[in-house]
This record gives sequence, structure tokens and C-alpha cells, in this order.
Amino acid sequence: MFVIRFALLSSLFYALNVSMIPLIYTLEVSAFLFLFIRFGTTFFTSLVITKSLFSISKIKQQKLGLWVFILSFLFGIQSWLYVEAVKYMSVGLASVVLFTYPLITYLIVSLNSRRKLDVSTILMFLLAIIGIAAISQSEDGFYTMAIGIVLAILSAISYSLILIITPKMSALKNWEIVKYTTLIPALGFLYLFLNETSFYWPSNQALILSLVSGVFFATGMLFYHISVKKYGPVRTANIGYTEPLLVLIFGFIAYLDAITFIQGIGVILVAIASITIEKRQLKQNNNSEV
Repeated sequence: MFVIRFALLSSLFYALNVSMIPLIYTLEVSAFLFLFIRFGTTFFTSLVITKSLFSISKIKQQKLGLWVFILSFLFGIQSWLYVEAVKYMSVGLASVVLFTYPLITYLIVSLNSRRKLDVSTILMFLLAIIGIAAISQSEDGFYTMAIGIVLAILSAISYSLILIITPKMSALKNWEIVKYTTLIPALGFLYLFLNETSFYWPSNQALILSLVSGVFFATGMLFYHISVKKYGPVRTANIGYTEPLLVLIFGFIAYLDAITFIQGIGVILVAIASITIEKRQLKQNNNSEV
């Protein structure tokens, strides 16, 4: 039971990080600056945990340069797309749509391995589509919500590709992977922020909140890796589904982000489809290792 708390703490801190995005936007913080602080904080946390600096020679020695670049790019794109999605829809609903990544991952792996999709998989895919369609029903307007949903789905696809490609870095430990894949996005977002056409320096309060959000993200990652190591990926992933629920709750408390009855049904349908596919995927992975 004690180890379960690590997974719950991971979901809690991830949810706190995500839930702060709308507040940070109200303080007129550039998305690029926010993302620079998030990745920068995580990078320096990885330096402390691994007790070593960034080593280009190690990457060259293990011939991981290409994979480091690809994963770094995907991490940056995934986070940026999600942050942009929150501009068009509530942070809670964006989080729900993002958590379709297990279903997307399963579909990509199945198509890549030319594995036929069974009836239940196709049913879950259709269920997720219906759920997303229900979520799109909003008083803010269909097109505004549709833009947010598309961005969140693209973010989910990026995250799926990250999960598929990460095993290419199996020669490195988890926190070493974090270290080598967060520096490039941090520097990239810093460059984009400094070159924004409407450059301005935000308030100290905005900077502090962005830093706190980055600390939440790094802390969530820390508890996640502890949970995976002590508790295993299957149970950690299952408990991880408390994150979008927490984001919905925090969004309601902090921003009064109420959802309609139809959207509530959509959330449930997406959750059922994603959780079902993730459990199947994890079970298949475990069987293949036996």
C-alpha cells in the first residue's frame, strides 16, 4: 500500500503542474517561457539525481545521438501542443483527450507489426471517437473546441511515439534518458521565447508560478520512476489514470470549469476505451517477456 502512494503522488504533482497552465496564461506568460522553465527545471533535477553532467561523448559512444534528438523533439512538440490546446478548451478536458495515448500507441504498434485488430479493439477505438465527439459539444463553439481537441490528439500521438521510441534508449537508465532529452527542448523554447515578435518580460509572480509548476512536473516524474521501480509499470499505469480526474477536479475548483452532461459521458467513454486498451497492451507486454 505504501508503494501505491508513489504512483498517486506522481499523478497528483503532474495534475498540479497541468492545472496551473490556465492561471499562468492569465498572468500573460509566454507559452515558450513556461515550457523553458518546465524543461529547465526537469533537466537540473536530472543532473542532481544522476549525479553527473550532460555527456556528449557518452551519447556518441553508445550511438544514441539520433534517438536523443528525435525524443527531444517529440518531448518538446508534445508539451507545446498540449499547452496550446489549453487555450481552446478547459485543461481538464484537454487532459482527458491526451490520455487517449494508450489507444493510439496500441494502434500504431499493431499497424507497424501488421497485427490484425480484433473486434474489441475496433470497438474501443470507435468508443473513443464517440467520446471525443461528445466532449466537443460546448457552449464556447464547436470550432474553438475542435481546434483544442485536434491539438490535444496531436499531443497524444506525439506521446505515443515517445513511448514507442524510448526502448531504443534502453542502454541508459530512466533518469539519464530524462537528462539527455530535456536539455534540447529547454534551449529550444528559450530561443523561441527570446525571438518572439511581441517580446515582454512577465511579472515576478508569473515567473514564480511557472517555476513552481516546473517543480511540480519534476516531482511528479520523480515519484513516477520510483513507483515503476518499486511497484511495476502495470499498476503504476493503472493508477496514473487518476491524473485526468484530478485535473478535472482542480479545474472545477480553481477555474469553475464545469462540464455538461454530454461532455461527462464523453469523458467516461474515452476513459473506458483508453484504460481497456492500456490494460491489454501491458498484459501483452508482460506475456512477451515471459
